[in-house]
Amino acid sequence: MFTRRTAGPARLVAASLFLLVLAGCASRPIPLNYVPSSVLTAEGRVDVTAFEYLPAKGGEIKPNQVRNTAMGNILFEKNVDAIMRDAVFSELRLVGIKMDKEGNVLSGKVEEFLIDDLGYSVDWTLRVRYIVTDPQGQVVYDQVKNVQRNTSKFVNIFGSLNETIKLNIEQTIKDPAFITAIN
Repeated sequence: MFTRRTAGPARLVAASLFLLVLAGCASRPIPLNYVPSSVLTAEGRVDVTAFEYLPAKGGEIKPNQVRNTAMGNILFEKNVDAIMRDAVFSELRLVGIKMDKEGNVLSGKVEEFLIDDLGYSVDWTLRVRYIVTDPQGQVVYDQVKNVQRNTSKFVNIFGSLNETIKLNIEQTIKDPAFITAIN
């Protein structure tokens, strides 16, 4: 059992280890293998095309970087736009939506992907604009979906990233206007 006298050094060691791990992530891109996990079901057909990562287009950050508030950078092996496109494709296919090049087209714009990891917890924000166009190029769906959540500081970062992305995509799947646009 820790006494008041040893609690300080124990916390210092834990914080030092966390900073060491974070510093290691800053120097090398980390792999993010998104795993679809939604338990929703839906019907429709759509062609999932390109996504854009707006913070990277504006030059604020690198295309493979998620904005964060602590020291160091979180860099992935793949660009965020590709991660989101692949995640959307995987989740939609998993819930039962057919991938069809002849149907309407789904694209997206990642407006914000932020990990606020200053303090004792982590705030996650993922805001994506989903756009569905018909074969003639007319927009039939245009909605922004925003997920904000809070987790413990020492949670599995990969699990939290996957869950944040999944929750954002599920907001779209649950939107009746989206389902109408892809049927």
